[in-house]
This record gives sequence, structure tokens and C-alpha cells, in this order.
Amino acid sequence: MYTSNTYAAYMLGIIGGTSLLDYKGSLYTKFEQHTPYGTSEIIRGDNFLLLLRHQNRCAPHIIPYRSHIAALKLAGARRIIALGSTGSLQEHIPPGSRVIPDDYVCLTPVPTIMNHSIDHVNPAFDPHLRSLLIQLCPDAVPHGTYIQTRGPRLESRSEIQWMKNIADIVGMTIASELTVACEMRIPFAAICTVDNYANGICNAEISYESIISTVRENQEKALDLLGRIIDAVA
Repeated sequence: MYTSNTYAAYMLGIIGGTSLLDYKGSLYTKFEQHTPYGTSEIIRGDNFLLLLRHQNRCAPHIIPYRSHIAALKLAGARRIIALGSTGSLQEHIPPGSRVIPDDYVCLTPVPTIMNHSIDHVNPAFDPHLRSLLIQLCPDAVPHGTYIQTRGPRLESRSEIQWMKNIADIVGMTIASELTVACEMRIPFAAICTVDNYANGICNAEISYESIISTVRENQEKALDLLGRIIDAVA
């Protein structure tokens, strides 16, 4: 059983998604962290570091993943929890649900820091951080497969019909973050909010506008979850 101070000895890095894009960390310190891969902005709290993946309004396919993960590590993060927005591939996982994935499938090349050496990492979600998230969100689906597409376009109906046979939720970022974190030897876990049914899972027409509308509706839930995660490591 995890106590509230289980991770107190380790600065926790939190990656926020679209629902936190306009997060105002006025009580905290914002700073730029320079890395060998670029510069990323971080919000520092007393016991956590918050990084918004879409800073500078970057679309998923051009997010500087290596810079973001390296920035968190150089700033002191020893664990990372990511919050992500996803579409559901299964009718029994409706919008508004949360899923704590335990595996992923990736349909696009993922970034890597292994450009000048040979190393093979197992891109696995950290079981201890996953257990912590399950305790914090007992109503979340405690396991599932995340499938990553490149974006920024949405998936076609035929693609979704295929994806639903092998995965539960679809997104555009978590697999890249997990892989780079594992290469940098940082334990990583994610909790994903379901903001829509994927294209063709239900009869509703899917658009970027409709997704963003749902994200805004779920923003308070995302902020509440962020607060619970922060409190858990206080």
C-alpha cells in the first residue's frame, strides 16, 4: 500500500496535455530548461515539475519529446506521470472514462536518443506508478492497450475498425513519451482521459472542434486529478 509520502524523496515530473494547455501556474515558478535536444518550459512546484507537452501550440507530430523528457530529468524529475487525451476504441469505455494503460502499440516511428550508440530498452509502464494511479483513481479502467498514431489528422473509419481489435484507446503522444523516458531510465506511467469515441465506434461525427469541446468540459476533472497527484507526493 502506498502512503502519501512514498515518492516524497523523488521529485515527480508531470506531463499535461490539451486539457491543461491554458493552465495558469501563477503560484509556481516557470523556467526554461536547456537540454542537448532543445529548450522546454517547466512549471516548478514545491515537490513536482509540470511540463505541458503542447507548449508553443505544438501539434503531436512535432512535439520535441526528447527535449521535454530530458528537461524534466535535468530539472530533477526521477519519476514521470503523464496525463493524456484519447479516443475510445471500445463501446464499453465511454467518453468521460479514464484508462491507466499497461501496454501500447505504435504505428509511427518514435523518437529516440540512441543515435550514436546501440541500446535496446523495454518500453514498459512502471508498475509502481501504475499502482499509485489506480489508488488515486479507483474508478479508472486499471489496464488497457494504448495505440499511437502520428497525427495531427484523425484516424479513418477503416483504420479504427482495425485498431479496435488490438487496442482500447487511441492517442498521439504517450508511446513517444514512454519510450524516451525508458531510454533515459526514468520510470513512467500514464492516465488517459477518454474525450470521444474514435471515428466509427459510434454514430456521432468526430471533429477536432468536438474533441476540444469535450476536453474543455473535462478540464475541471483534469485539474482535480492533477491536484490529487500533487497531494500524493507532498
